[in-house]
Order: sequence, then structure tokens, then C-alpha cells
Amino acid sequence: MNTETTSSFSFDSIKELMDGFDPAALLPELDTVFGWIELVCRVAVMIGPVLLLILGLTYLFLSPKEANHYLGYRCYYGMGSVQAWRFTQKLGGLVLGGLGLVLTVVMLFLSMSLRGMAVEAMVWRAAKCLIWEAALAILANLAVTGAAFVTFDAKGNYRSKRR
Repeated sequence: MNTETTSSFSFDSIKELMDGFDPAALLPELDTVFGWIELVCRVAVMIGPVLLLILGLTYLFLSPKEANHYLGYRCYYGMGSVQAWRFTQKLGGLVLGGLGLVLTVVMLFLSMSLRGMAVEAMVWRAAKCLIWEAALAILANLAVTGAAFVTFDAKGNYRSKRR
């Protein structure tokens, strides 16, 4: 009886094959990874202001002439009448468009300063920029909604001045 195995599988052949293999060669170069991190940080910092600018221009020039639930700056006090709707569209467009324009310029300069920074510092600066963008967008939204509240009642009529 033949006790030798006829299969070609042997640990020596696998060891021979794996001797020249370097698992680190499968990983991307660090320069490439850091380049992608810088690009992601720049895009993340710039996308908020550009969206605010686009929203502002949309509210100014492309909003419907009458209140609807699909397109436009919608708030409770701006939906009551055509006058209230047009007021909130114009004010929302001016405030959000102006904020978007200012933030686009500021964040463009800040995103240019990300080059050459350490990765951790770059990511933290981008995170801080995102937090500031979100806070300013919320304040702009509250300002437009507050102005509509002060100007109009729930039915869309101008509020009477108190004497």
C-alpha cells in the first residue's frame, strides 16, 4: 500500500510563495490617504456655505408666487397670505444668500489654510468650521422666522402696532 499522498498541497510550497509577499504593499501610500483627508475636509467646509448661497438665490428668484408646501421658505407665519409668503421669500433669500456669500468667501480662505497642517489639526479645524456654519444657519433661520412672527399674525395679516 502506498502511504504517500498524491495531493500537491504542502506547507513548504505555501511558505515559499509567501516569502516574497509584503502585506503592507496592499495599503495605500500615506501621502495619498492624507491627500484624501485634506480633500474631504475642504469639501466638507465648503458645501454648507455653497448650499446656503444656492438656497438664498432660489428663495429670491425661483420661489412660487403663492404659498405651497413643496418649494420655498416655509414658516408658520409666512404661510398665511400671499403678502406674508412673498415677504418671507424675499427676506429668507436675502438673509440666507448673504450669509452663504459671506461664509463662502470666509470658508474659502480657511480651506486654503488647511494645506500643510497636521491631519489631526486639519480635521479639528474643519469640524469647528462645520459647527460655526450650522450655528449661523440656525440663527439666520430663527431671524427670518422671528421677523415673519413680528410682522404677520397667523392668518397672514399685518400685526397692528401697539400704542
